[in-house]
Amino acid sequence: MNGEETPWGPRWWLLWSWAGIAVAHLVANGGWTPDTTLALPIGLAVTLVLVFVRRLPWWLTGELPARRRGLILAGLGGLVLLDAVIVAALFAHPPRGADVVNAAVVVAIFGGGTAFAASRLVPKRPSNRRASLRLRLWAATAAVWAAGAGVLALEAGAVALTGGWLPWFIPIAGGVAVFALAEWRSELAGPARCLATGRWTPVAAASFDVRPGGPVDGWAVLPGDVRIRFHLPVTPPDIAAELAGRRRLWLAGWPSEHLVAGLPDGDSYAVGTIGHPGRGGKNTVPAGPGRR
Repeated sequence: MNGEETPWGPRWWLLWSWAGIAVAHLVANGGWTPDTTLALPIGLAVTLVLVFVRRLPWWLTGELPARRRGLILAGLGGLVLLDAVIVAALFAHPPRGADVVNAAVVVAIFGGGTAFAASRLVPKRPSNRRASLRLRLWAATAAVWAAGAGVLALEAGAVALTGGWLPWFIPIAGGVAVFALAEWRSELAGPARCLATGRWTPVAAASFDVRPGGPVDGWAVLPGDVRIRFHLPVTPPDIAAELAGRRRLWLAGWPSEHLVAGLPDGDSYAVGTIGHPGRGGKNTVPAGPGRR
């Protein structure tokens, strides 16, 4: 971002990785063992550090900078090759009985890792229509409740009917799935709350390079003479025209770690990150009116 810090959030995919390893361990050992009692809590503690500690080297977290796209390609190629070896081994030695489930879990874990690596190479163009935001928020809310109810039902059925390793697998995989869906809903709920307030604040703003549909880095002055830098990853045409023509942004609600920009009579929005110049890019602003 033109010399600024890259927007950061928890590394949830590492928690997915821990869950996959935990599932593989439980499947391989036929359920909970004394080793599980020691290994899984330690692994979870280390994983939580990797998920929530911000300043860690990329080689420890797997967060490759954009200029290291070649490493992502290399990693993806390695995963695809490993997937091919696993599939070939399954064809050469078809699993039987309980091993079918174990093989399916292994394929799902490595296939999921490959899909995640591939997704890192796809440019992300988030939808910026307010009507779409409301629909996605409703869908995310329904998905969280449905996933939670489904996990509880599956767990009850597994305990009553099957036993074995399955009652250990469902809470871990299901819990991570519900947690990921809840995080997705949270990301949508923040902008939706700002837009639902109906309060719009025009602020002076400027940028050297404003292109509709592209990213924008610039400066703005919030009420109270609070000067900030901001970054919009995608700038809808109406917001870009307002910024370039009138040197102004309309903010919905009050910004904290993120700002929500749009036009009072428009149907688009943009979510950006903010930071104070000269304060190490700290992503906070003073509380707005009525929030002190």
